[in-house]
Amino acid sequence: MKKLTNPNFIYIVTFITPFLVYTLEWSTIYPELTPQLFLFYLLTFAIAFFIGVLVDRLPPFSYKKIPAFKYNFLVILGLYTAYTVDCIYTGYLPLLAFSRGEISYGGSINYGIPTFHVILVTFSLFFTLNLFHQFLSTRKVSLFLFYLSMFVPFILLLQRSAIMYVIIASVFIFFISRNSLSIKRITGLAIFIVAAIYLFGFLGNIRSANGDSTFIPRSSGVKEEFLENWVPNEFYWGYLYIASPVANLQNNINIEQDVEPNYFEFFIFEMTPDFLQKILAEKLSLSKREFHQINSFLNVGTIYARPFSYLSWWGMFIIFVYLMVLMNLYYIIIKRSYMYGVTGAGMMFAVIAIANFENSIWFSAYSFPLIYPVLFSVLRDLQLKNRQKPRRHYQFSLQKTPNHSY
Repeated sequence: MKKLTNPNFIYIVTFITPFLVYTLEWSTIYPELTPQLFLFYLLTFAIAFFIGVLVDRLPPFSYKKIPAFKYNFLVILGLYTAYTVDCIYTGYLPLLAFSRGEISYGGSINYGIPTFHVILVTFSLFFTLNLFHQFLSTRKVSLFLFYLSMFVPFILLLQRSAIMYVIIASVFIFFISRNSLSIKRITGLAIFIVAAIYLFGFLGNIRSANGDSTFIPRSSGVKEEFLENWVPNEFYWGYLYIASPVANLQNNINIEQDVEPNYFEFFIFEMTPDFLQKILAEKLSLSKREFHQINSFLNVGTIYARPFSYLSWWGMFIIFVYLMVLMNLYYIIIKRSYMYGVTGAGMMFAVIAIANFENSIWFSAYSFPLIYPVLFSVLRDLQLKNRQKPRRHYQFSLQKTPNHSY
C-alpha cells in the first residue's frame, strides 16, 4: 500500500513507461536513444528510490472513505452554467467548429473568458476527481454518473489534456483505494486505459485531421506495417504522445552540442508558474528558448527538454531535483487531509506522470488544481475548529436600581 502512494516510486514507474512504448518502433523518425540519456534516467531512478525508502519510514498515507457531498448536483449545475456562459462569450463550440472545419487548430488558443476560464477548468478537474473519490467511498451509482457527466464539457471543448489528466489521476486514486489488486480489477483497469487511449486518438483525428485516421500516422513517419496490421489507427496517437517526448528530448540533446548557459532565464521559464512568466518576460523583454523537435506538430519533450537548452545536463538535473522537492513536500502536506488528501495525491501523481510530456510544474492547467485540496482542507479545519469552540453561557439578571435618598 505504501508503495502505491509514494511519489518517488510513482516517478520511477511513470518515467520507465515511455521507454517501453518506444520499443514498439511504429515510427521511422524517432532517433536512437544514447547511453548518456539512459544513464541520466538511471541516476534519477536511483535518487528517487533512495528518497522513496526514506519517505516510506514516515507515517503511511492511509486511504480514507469520505461521505457524499450533498450539494454535488448544484455544483455540477453551476459548472454547466459557467461553461455555457464561457461558450457564448467565445462564440463557438470547439467540437462542432472543428468537426465542420469552421476553425483551425489555432482557433482554440484564446478560448473562453480570460482568467475565468482557467479557474473554471482547473476547479472542474479537482471537483471531477473528488467525485470519483466519493464514488469509491460510497459505491453510489449516482456519484459515478455525476463523475461521467463532468467529462462532457471537456469533450465538447476538445480538451484532451484535461481528459487525460482526469483519467490518469483517477487511475492513481483507484490504486490508492486498494490495498491489493486482483486480476479482475487489473483487467478492468486495463480495459479502461485502452478505451481512454482510443478516445484520445478519436478526438485527435476529429480535431486535427477531420476524421482521417491515417493523416497523423503518415505525417509522423509511420511504418506501413502498422497501417496494415489489426491495431486501430487511433492507438497510434497514444504511441505518439507517450514516446515522442523522449524522442524530442534525444533529438534536442543530439543537436544542442554547445549550449550557452543562462541561469536567470532558466529560473524564469522553467521554475516559475506560467502566469508569472508572461508578466516577467514582457517586462524584461525575454523570450523562451525552444528545443529541437523531430516533427513540427510533435511539440513536447518531457520536463527535461527545455532545461537542456538552457543549462545542458545540469539543467535537466536541477529540474529533476526541483520536481523531487515539490512533490515530496506536497505529499507530506496533503496526506494529512481527511476529505481531500486522496484527491490531492491523485492529482499530484498525475502531475508527475505528465512531466513525461512537458514541464507540468509551471503549467497552471496541471499544477494550479493542486491548490484546491489544500485550500478546502484549510477552510474545513477552520470550520471544524469554530464548531468545537466551547460556547460561553451568560446569565443576565435585571436588578432594580436601589433608591438613594439625599
